[in-house]
Amino acid sequence: MLDILIKNGTVIDGMGKPANKADIAIQDGKITAIESVIKAKSLQTIDASDRIVSPGFIDIQNHSDSYWTILDQPSQFSLLSQGITTIVMGNCGASLAPLLSKESIKSIQKWHNLSGVNVDWMTMAEFLQYLGNVPHGVNVGTLVGHSTIRRGILGDSTRPVSDDEIKIMKNILTNALDQGAFGMSMGLVYAHEVNSSEQELRTLATVLNPKQKYLSVHLRSEDSHILESLDEVIDLALIASVPIKISHLKVRGKKNWPLFERLMTKLEIAYHQGINISFDVYPYDTSWSVLYTYLPKWTYEGGRDQILKMIGDPVTRRKIWDYLKAQEYDFDKVIVSEASSAPNFVGKSLKQIGDNQSVSAEEATLNVLLAGGAQVMVFDHNLSNEHVELLCASPLSMIATDGAGHSTEHPHLIHPRCFGTMPRFLRMIRENKLLKWEQAIMKITSEPAKLLGLPNLGQLAKDKLADVVIFDPKTITDKADYKNASLVSVGIDGVIVNGKLSYTNQEVVGLNGMVIKR
Repeated sequence: MLDILIKNGTVIDGMGKPANKADIAIQDGKITAIESVIKAKSLQTIDASDRIVSPGFIDIQNHSDSYWTILDQPSQFSLLSQGITTIVMGNCGASLAPLLSKESIKSIQKWHNLSGVNVDWMTMAEFLQYLGNVPHGVNVGTLVGHSTIRRGILGDSTRPVSDDEIKIMKNILTNALDQGAFGMSMGLVYAHEVNSSEQELRTLATVLNPKQKYLSVHLRSEDSHILESLDEVIDLALIASVPIKISHLKVRGKKNWPLFERLMTKLEIAYHQGINISFDVYPYDTSWSVLYTYLPKWTYEGGRDQILKMIGDPVTRRKIWDYLKAQEYDFDKVIVSEASSAPNFVGKSLKQIGDNQSVSAEEATLNVLLAGGAQVMVFDHNLSNEHVELLCASPLSMIATDGAGHSTEHPHLIHPRCFGTMPRFLRMIRENKLLKWEQAIMKITSEPAKLLGLPNLGQLAKDKLADVVIFDPKTITDKADYKNASLVSVGIDGVIVNGKLSYTNQEVVGLNGMVIKR
């Protein structure tokens, strides 16, 4: 007897083949048959008439670790509810392993308050084993964070590393990859990676090649210096000969939007020259950023303490103010989403805060950082909708949340992408005809699976793992917005993880995820 039989669905296999009507048989966690008609008894039969049946969606750019929700909200409700069955964490230079010292975990403190956090692992193997002992709603894998390794060696120092320290970092990375990590991530915009030397980055990147792992990079700049930042990544890909994925590609700030066409041309030329380069994108015109990255880089090259010291010094404070003024930020569109040390600012724009304090928005920005201990997150409505659509439609893109799994109750403002990314993208496909359904599904299934090196995921075929989404193409849409970020999307009828029904009727009905390794 089958475990699950899905009847009468329109099957999109994730590999680009034309959709076709078929039944799908699932037994012991795998797909055992896909045929026009399957006549067999099953413990559970799902009628998928007028529905699309696709592989489970893969979130290649996820932060459930850096927001700590993978540990305190293991159901990952907001991800399951949008059809995500697999997530890859450890992005933007920060991972929860390996932890060389107590300083290593600080790589996530820009996203999550570390007070009260308990850690019961050190190595990547121990971390993955720890995760495996807790039921999760989705399959979970991770990269190794560059900053996590770096801070484990240097602590709070942001100085360049020595040759001997690079060798140590190389060995640590090698061990973590051997223990199951999918690759390495870099967050080159952040304080503890901004001073990384060319030699350091190249040496670490070359470790990935013989392991057939990939490198995920948060560019040094997503605004006025984005073209130079892209050049750096392309050079790294050439020298290290590794697949590179750029994290959450975008051009921030209206004054920088004219750079978009040159950005895309550079990417396409690199790809056609044989460089294995791709990027992920979230389908929103609003970024969710760490506020200190709006400052000039020299202010945070020494880490958080230096940021606060410079803001407190009248001379350097004036220089920072002048820099912010020259950037022409639209501070009315920059909303404080999280500031655990200054909760009274949450939900207000930097312009509103400045008006309330009878100071300029630039001055208010510095006041917020000072009050929040430089640990402040903001929403910024600074992206072009047209660019977002072009990025989503690009043959080099994959769609990802760049968010975390949450329950409907959370203590601070979160980006609606945590609940709505995949349904929003699929609604765009229906309404704007950006791509064919088959092409769109590939971007969230087989293409990330290929980058991960997981041939059993991301496609519907006999003997593949049974991660399946059943959705209504006529109604699927996101509901979450910036005021009500935990509204559940509609149109997702069922989500199957490892052959078991995990989500239906807007409820989690089983925690069937597993730890995945390369």
